[in-house]
Amino acid sequence: MKRAQRIRRTAVAFAAILVGLAVMTTGCIGGKVAAQGAKVAVRAVARGVPTAAPFFEEALRLGTDALVGETLALGGGTRKGDQPGLYGGSRRSRSCDKNKLVRFLKDPAHRRKAVQWATAQGMGVDEIEGFVKKLTPVVLRNDTLVRNHDYKKGKAVGFDALLEAGIAVLVDAYGKPAVQCSCGNPLGTFEHDVDSADVTFQDKGKKWRAYDPEKVVKIEPVAEERPVTAYELVDIEDEDAGLERRAGTDGAQDKPLRDDPGAEKVPGTENAEARVPAVTDRPVQEATQILEDRGFRVQTNDGLSGGAAPGTVLDQDPAAEEQVPHGATVTLTVAPGPDPARTESPSPTSSPTDLTDKDATVMTALADETVRESPSSTSPGISSVAAGDRYPATCYGHGETTTAHGSTSALWVRLGLKSGGLGWVTATALQEDPAARGLGQC
Repeated sequence: MKRAQRIRRTAVAFAAILVGLAVMTTGCIGGKVAAQGAKVAVRAVARGVPTAAPFFEEALRLGTDALVGETLALGGGTRKGDQPGLYGGSRRSRSCDKNKLVRFLKDPAHRRKAVQWATAQGMGVDEIEGFVKKLTPVVLRNDTLVRNHDYKKGKAVGFDALLEAGIAVLVDAYGKPAVQCSCGNPLGTFEHDVDSADVTFQDKGKKWRAYDPEKVVKIEPVAEERPVTAYELVDIEDEDAGLERRAGTDGAQDKPLRDDPGAEKVPGTENAEARVPAVTDRPVQEATQILEDRGFRVQTNDGLSGGAAPGTVLDQDPAAEEQVPHGATVTLTVAPGPDPARTESPSPTSSPTDLTDKDATVMTALADETVRESPSSTSPGISSVAAGDRYPATCYGHGETTTAHGSTSALWVRLGLKSGGLGWVTATALQEDPAARGLGQC
């Protein structure tokens, strides 16, 4: 009897081993074993083709896709959302209308869609407006894997998708595509390996002309504690140029980049050397910002003005275009005199008693504006006022403002500086009438 029991136990154990081997061989359970060689169905979404089940009808024109050259794309694989050159953009066109998107979602008639849209994004309906305002419009430069969502029968239906290069999207604060602009559909992260994508093309399986499996990318968001502050975009209208787009802006404030951010570095040399940009003849504050944005350290020395405006960069060492170690120090020789980087700001105050002039009036700045040595827009800048802050004004006077059509007469207001000095700002930048409330003429 005992011998029979031992035989049965052995047979059960052996059968269990066989079942385990069968499971491991077929990959039918979760874990890394099941993931090996597994394919994930991915639907191709072509540029400029209306989505079958959009959240927003095409007539709303929330955004437009763009043509991008085949040679512009980076190599394939997983890419960080803040990588220079990952996305493209244009200074002459606006690819996404964020305001129209928000208005549509806030419309009570579209409440059900808004709820589903927010759910797909992992947020509440009341968070939509703040979320959208922080998004940045860009254009995909690679065929890109995402988690897309259709709107079917009152529900957000998720599916894995491959978006064609040239499709306009809104990216979130971490560089991840969040909205497909042409239809407003919410996007998420593709949760599988790039090589696992089994792409199905519509229109009888016809691939788009530029499709290359080796250039398909999956975008990985950056760490939450280090959100993207600015994107370095390839100018899709000029493949050798670039644009810097501040996160959350629509492109109207883009700054040109001298170098092509899409030019990939040779592996292993990413941090070896960098080319020094030309910053001579620029204000030192602007020059410092350019250099620091490229990863350089900056120090300054006083030079002889030679007729240059105070605060102007006269020379730089190393010189422009030199190749130097990444993170090297660039020394700037600066024309002496006050400049925005070295002079104290006007003293914001809630009361005019901070000044010895008892007739001073407190004024509020309507916009950021340069404070100058004298009442003229060609006078050297010595400081600035910040929109919304209040400043003690001593008096007003007449001066000149230079426009594209020449110089015109204008009112200027004299302000007190923290250092005890005085400066001038145009009256149009201040909220109160310069001649009101006891503010006399200088």
